[in-house]
Amino acid sequence: MDEAEESLLETQRERTNARTHSKRRHLHTIRQHPCVAIYIFLLHVMILILLFKDVFSALSKAGREPFIIFPELRSLRHVLKVVHATNHSEYSRFSGPPSASNAAAWEHLLQPLYFNASEAELLAAGSSPATAVKVKNGGYIAALGAYHEIHCLNRLRYFLYSRHDAENMTREEEDMVTDHLDHCIEVLRISVMCTGDLSLYTFTWPENPKAKFLDAHSTSPRKCVDWDQLESYAWKRKVGLAPTLIKDVEDKVGNQS
Repeated sequence: MDEAEESLLETQRERTNARTHSKRRHLHTIRQHPCVAIYIFLLHVMILILLFKDVFSALSKAGREPFIIFPELRSLRHVLKVVHATNHSEYSRFSGPPSASNAAAWEHLLQPLYFNASEAELLAAGSSPATAVKVKNGGYIAALGAYHEIHCLNRLRYFLYSRHDAENMTREEEDMVTDHLDHCIEVLRISVMCTGDLSLYTFTWPENPKAKFLDAHSTSPRKCVDWDQLESYAWKRKVGLAPTLIKDVEDKVGNQS
């Protein structure tokens, strides 16, 4: 064995001895000072707890946040409102027997019903651009869920006050309207069961002894989207209630016309 190899082995022995001595000294310190060992153990436990807490908090927050496709609506504000329709004889600007006033209110409310969604927005929503209906000016015709539900409410309202129109309908037209309204009821049921309004309603006996229903009351505040902000966004993207659409028709050999 030459001098270089002997020197290398000696260096390795020194390093090994130093590590062994360091470990023994560390164990001796822990034995002599058990409080230090407890402190180090608790410190590691606290670090692990904080790490798991941060991870769990991030996952929980991600689970609570709604799925929002549109970046501008990710900052949609929420407000507390105490607005409940409990009086059958009081009408808002949207309710009551048909009039020029409430007809105009509904027409204005429904103006942003349709907008032209981009291909990226369709893909983010899990929809296929290949089967979506195109708008002439670009994009694909789409509607926000809130406006789809408002449309359904308006159809039910129209049918409620237009029963005489049924007399002039064919059986096929009547069946089509019935199917549409049944669809609207299902849309609203799903929405109600999704949002789950937790407002508290109470009931009192009506003053009119001939009344068939109890009087409902509620002063519960509830969390609502800032409709002005949502409506402002919808108006910026609207394409009107009758946009020009493009229909792609594929023939048997796969050409489009």
